[in-house]
Amino acid sequence: MKKWLIILVILSIGVFLTACGKEEASGDEPVYKIGAIYSSTGHNSPLGEPQSNATQMLVDEINDNGGINGTPLEIVLADDESSQEKATQEMNRLINDENVLAVLGTSGTGESMAMKGIATQNEVPMVAAAASAQLVEPVEDSHWVFKTPQSDVLAVEKVYTYLQSEGITKVATLTDSNAFGETGLEQLEEVQGNYDIEIVAKEVYNTEDTDMSSQLTKIDSSEAEALIVWGTNPGPANIAVNMQVLGMDIPYIGSHGIANQTFIDLAGDAAEGIVIPTGRLLFPDEIPEDDANYEALDSFYTNYTEQFDGEPGNFGSYGHDNLMLVVEALENGATDRESIRDYLENEINDWVGTTGTFNMSPEDHNGLDIDSLVMAEVKEGEWVLLED
Repeated sequence: MKKWLIILVILSIGVFLTACGKEEASGDEPVYKIGAIYSSTGHNSPLGEPQSNATQMLVDEINDNGGINGTPLEIVLADDESSQEKATQEMNRLINDENVLAVLGTSGTGESMAMKGIATQNEVPMVAAAASAQLVEPVEDSHWVFKTPQSDVLAVEKVYTYLQSEGITKVATLTDSNAFGETGLEQLEEVQGNYDIEIVAKEVYNTEDTDMSSQLTKIDSSEAEALIVWGTNPGPANIAVNMQVLGMDIPYIGSHGIANQTFIDLAGDAAEGIVIPTGRLLFPDEIPEDDANYEALDSFYTNYTEQFDGEPGNFGSYGHDNLMLVVEALENGATDRESIRDYLENEINDWVGTTGTFNMSPEDHNGLDIDSLVMAEVKEGEWVLLED
């Protein structure tokens, strides 16, 4: 009798270990359950909608091809409505009620920072789709958090490198008062000396402001040879229109937060000539076939545009890479929260995504370098690659 009890205990342990990291679907089929929070509505929807679309499309593709090593992937998609409060609610729900293995998102920096604390407290891996370096720095406070967009410091360095090539040394900044704008300004100030750039005027606007003429008038009377605008739509588009009305002709350099068609649609002909740092998915037709990321970019772009009315842009690429990094971990046997975190930190080396080639480490939870960015310019109502 005792022998049979021992056998039953061993079998039970084996079943438990096999099921570890999996949820049961509506029937008895095990699944890997991942949560994703993106801004499908609200002011960040131009960012969040392609991210959400990309995530669902990829999950469908994975399951149509047999899942992950035979196990289906389930995605629980949530909309934070571009609100920190809603992002917090959904983060708690996904972790505590849905018991997800990892959380992807969200689209905005402020909302993602709110989620970071919850991920850390609950020891759940999070792969963010927002740009701020604060999400993964300092790394000792970001043990459970990773991200796929290029950190704002890389975008700032790309901008300053461009300004150097143009012989521009004095600039003005006009930044959003939100978390994205604040961290962008911090980086603009911190590294300006490395590029012999001097910020001669600094102005701030509120996210919901529609007229920045007063700030621009002050900048116009400064010694600034160019204006750097750090924010996401609609603010930067309003600034472009305001500059046109005021007759300001100094160069406008934006952030990677306006790297989509929405900015051009909002700014109209005032967008002409504006320059930004961006990922390559903004103009997939201009990427050469010998580019290391060409195959990933081409496949994702083709599949996305066949299924949805519109292009994924850089923001869709963040959603692609967020999910596929976690899928990479699952495929290689990291099937619980801690092992997924460990895999992302230690095993993502020369991993080719649509945003760039990632090299994660205990010191770097973003894993991208400045070469993942290029410069783009609006010409005749379209973003085009600006040749070096």
